[in-house]
Amino acid sequence: MTQTTEAIFSVNKILDSANLILDHQQEIAVLKGETFNLFSILKMESKENDTHSAFLGELLNPNGSHNFGASFIQLFLNQIDDETLDANSSKVILEYQIGLNNHDDKTGGRVDIYIKDASENTICIENKIYASDQPNQLKRYANHNKTKNTVYYLTLNGDDASKGSKDDLEIDVDYTCISYHTTIIDWLEACAKEASDQPILRETIKQYTILLKKLTNQLSDAKMEKEIKALIITNYTAAKTISSNIEAVELEYTRLFLIEIEQKLNETLNDKHKDWTIEVSEDLNVIWSGIKISHKDWPQNIRVQLQGNNKIHSSDTGYGLVTHKSSIYRLDIESELKSNIIFETGFKSKEYWPFYKLILWFGNTEERAKLFDKKQRSELVTFTVDKLVEISRVCERPLSELK
Repeated sequence: MTQTTEAIFSVNKILDSANLILDHQQEIAVLKGETFNLFSILKMESKENDTHSAFLGELLNPNGSHNFGASFIQLFLNQIDDETLDANSSKVILEYQIGLNNHDDKTGGRVDIYIKDASENTICIENKIYASDQPNQLKRYANHNKTKNTVYYLTLNGDDASKGSKDDLEIDVDYTCISYHTTIIDWLEACAKEASDQPILRETIKQYTILLKKLTNQLSDAKMEKEIKALIITNYTAAKTISSNIEAVELEYTRLFLIEIEQKLNETLNDKHKDWTIEVSEDLNVIWSGIKISHKDWPQNIRVQLQGNNKIHSSDTGYGLVTHKSSIYRLDIESELKSNIIFETGFKSKEYWPFYKLILWFGNTEERAKLFDKKQRSELVTFTVDKLVEISRVCERPLSELK
């Protein structure tokens, strides 16, 4: 057996064994009723503030509806080894404004989860699921209440903040990285144990924990998780080879998906006249990449766009109309289009978007897997094209008439 043949055999072995374990996991999940998850059903999996910060904040709040007082926040402080904050006198505020953004002084901003006690000790938690870092974000938080403040950077797997966010801060000195994978799940399991005699609260915490295990690619069954780890240990080189090529495959099939959308958009929008320009981003491995759609009669810098909330191949994706708040056309656009029935179906306004709405959910591994199945990818293409054509047609005349 040649070295190449042996490597292929090892890869096939680990994939076959892993699939058997995952199939068994699915059977167990069905028997336990774990496949029914409200967070997944309601497409709330990747919403950092509306889902994750809101849920964590409610548990942390001593006055929360859980009626367990400071028990849960004390368990959290124990989990992160924080002895500076008094749990009993603490208050939890979501999206707390610590001042206007000042990029010169590197101060201000809005903190996802802000905790403050009676002695003015504070904790700032920056919550990241798939969104990208903002300029000097951690640096600005670290400059708040400097002698009594602790900054935590919360991500799915405990990743470090970008240089643009932390500036000259040192990890484990000026801020601490914590993860959903370990920190939050361990804390939630402690909370569920504390709430063992409260079935609704206990089961809600368990459902959220199952969601986090799904987002962090963990098996909810401990025995099968051990089997996966043993399989990796036995076939480490093959497992590492697979791991190092996963993102490349995701990028390749995301590009194929976008190109198929581009082709259908051209067939539909440019069927008679070549009025529309459709562009697929060159580099999909950068934030906010996707597809831009512009019309020859529209003012510059106004377009319909499909864009990843972070990197499009691994985050939720939104679509809508793009023009910055500083544009002289912004008020006219909002006034002209806001009463259209399309924009009354869940679209929101943002700094760069008069109208924005999430449409694809590639932050979810199961949704991302649809890219690799030709039939499912085709269905996603058709669905996405229909939405993009709809909004393009609605905007075509009003935007062409802007003076």
